[in-house]
Amino acid sequence: MSKRVSAVLSFLALWLLSLPCAVAADTPKPELLVVYWASKDCRWCSYWESPSSGMEKRFKESREFKRITYRVVKNERLADPYTLRDFPPDIAWVYERVRRGEEKRPVVRPAWVVYLDRKRVGAFYGTKNWDEAHFPEIKWLVSEHLGK
Repeated sequence: MSKRVSAVLSFLALWLLSLPCAVAADTPKPELLVVYWASKDCRWCSYWESPSSGMEKRFKESREFKRITYRVVKNERLADPYTLRDFPPDIAWVYERVRRGEEKRPVVRPAWVVYLDRKRVGAFYGTKNWDEAHFPEIKWLVSEHLGK
C-alpha cells in the first residue's frame, strides 16, 4: 500500500509542477503597438523618414522593431484633422478614441504613441531628441514589456 501511495503522490507532485508551465504557455504575449503620426506636408516628418537622417531606417532595422507592431497614421496637411481613412483598419480604435475625446491627437508632428495592449504607455514628439531620448525610451519599453 505504501508503494502505491508513494507512486500516486509522486505523480501528483509532477502534475502540479507542470501546471505553471501550462498556464504560462497559454498566456497571450502582450502587444506593443507604436503608432507614427505624420502629415505629408510636415518637413520634420519628411526629415525623419529621409535617408539623409537615417532615423526611420535605423528604427526599422533595430532588434526592437521586429518585436513590435508598427502603424503609420498620415494625413495630407498639418492643418487638417485626421480622418478614419488616414488610419490602417486594425487601429481604427485609435481614431475612435480621438473622435470620442478619450485621447487627443498629437499636436506636434512627427509623433510616436506607444500602446501596450491598447493602453497608452508612452508618447514622443519631434525629431530633435529621437536618437538621444525617444528611440532609447522605445527600446526600453520593448525590453520592459516584452522581455529581452
